[in-house]
Amino acid sequence: METCKQGHYYCNTKKKCMPIPDGHKVREDGFLVKEAKKYYGGKNTKPKGFGTDQRGPINQEAERIVRGMKAKSAGRFKKLYGKRDKEVMYATANKLAQKEQLKVMYYQDFIKLVEGNPTTRMLTKSKTKQTGNISADRGSDEKANREKRKGLEKDLKKKGIGYKKGVGEYKYKSDDGKEGTGREVTYQTSPGKGMSKRRFGKVMRRLGRKHGQESVITKDKDKPARLHDTQSKKPKPSENIGKSKPGKHPKGEGETSGTKVRSGKLPKKSTKASINYS
Repeated sequence: METCKQGHYYCNTKKKCMPIPDGHKVREDGFLVKEAKKYYGGKNTKPKGFGTDQRGPINQEAERIVRGMKAKSAGRFKKLYGKRDKEVMYATANKLAQKEQLKVMYYQDFIKLVEGNPTTRMLTKSKTKQTGNISADRGSDEKANREKRKGLEKDLKKKGIGYKKGVGEYKYKSDDGKEGTGREVTYQTSPGKGMSKRRFGKVMRRLGRKHGQESVITKDKDKPARLHDTQSKKPKPSENIGKSKPGKHPKGEGETSGTKVRSGKLPKKSTKASINYS
């Protein structure tokens, strides 16, 4: 077989040396074969993401995340990834920003789905104003609970506290260890005219104790909700239970819907979307 110069191969068909075509190589046995692509997208182009020359944040949220990483974790990234520190930092920030963008999309879809819905109004109110949540229900005796609701509504009106009725759902464990889902009529409350935050919280806790509730919730705008113990003689400190969000609680610990409550009766099923604190 004729020896060919570099960059050429011997063609058995034409019986002479020929230039090696682009994207091909000569194997050890002398046969011409196609060269496997090293990267996606054709001629030596690298995929986007890790190992790419295209570095940089994809949007403003990614830029914000990168600034935070540079301020707090630049040394850690350098130690872990060496020369690839910026590459990994940008890729991580972009991935986190995309997740955040999806959350915004899901929330917008929720708003579009239930626009004008009582649940939407409850969610908006809890995000923009001071609110509370309380119930009067105890046990499963609907007739007795209806009377308790009347008593709570009378007390709320007497204190000048506004309210909107809805349906709450929560998981519970009975004394024998069995788990179940409970339902109740719940009240989203708002302070009366001129009522201070401190006074509103105090009244909510007192009404919770008066009406035999284990706890009540208060929430300031743009802040997480607080769960207040109203059954202990020496109440425990209030607990941060998270901000108001659309949808069911991820752990099933409780959610509220704007399902209409007619004549003080607990509806047989919830017909509206839910919101939760998590």
